[in-house]
Amino acid sequence: MRLADRILDLLCLPAKWASWLILPLIGSILAAIFLAKLGQNTLVSWSQPVPVLGRAITVNSLLDFQWYVFALLVLFGGILAYRNDRHVAVETVALNLPPRGRLLLRVLGDLLLLTPFCAIIAWYGYSYAMTAYVTGEGSTQGGLMNRWAIKAMLPLAFAMLTAAGVLRGLAGIVLLVRGR
Repeated sequence: MRLADRILDLLCLPAKWASWLILPLIGSILAAIFLAKLGQNTLVSWSQPVPVLGRAITVNSLLDFQWYVFALLVLFGGILAYRNDRHVAVETVALNLPPRGRLLLRVLGDLLLLTPFCAIIAWYGYSYAMTAYVTGEGSTQGGLMNRWAIKAMLPLAFAMLTAAGVLRGLAGIVLLVRGR
């Protein structure tokens, strides 16, 4: 089980890293409010385009940054919540079962419901991100460019959640076989 816990810890690293984005998120919210109050759209601009930012940091690019960070927090934070059993769960059936029955129900849910659902999202998310990459999708209103970068996080996060589901399901099977 130590190996499973270490792998799950590795799968949770992006969530821990993304949690530090709360501070720049707060800063971008304050900057967007300040610029809007001043009636300004552009915070700073330059002549040559820069990857992701384009030619300027505008109110729209700050707003795009906010939803990018929120997406990262939700996608990768979901893995951390799942790993720590802090996710939303409907316990009406499980509460009436003995501990082994709850474990069996969790294993079945992980392997038969969560894992296939996440694998499907990861599969279709890949083509979603690739379409954005191939077409060079970016904000049309002066926001952030390279939207494929954030869209690529969808299949990545769901592939990682699939791996976490398989891992936790297999660890549960080991516990069931050992009689715990």
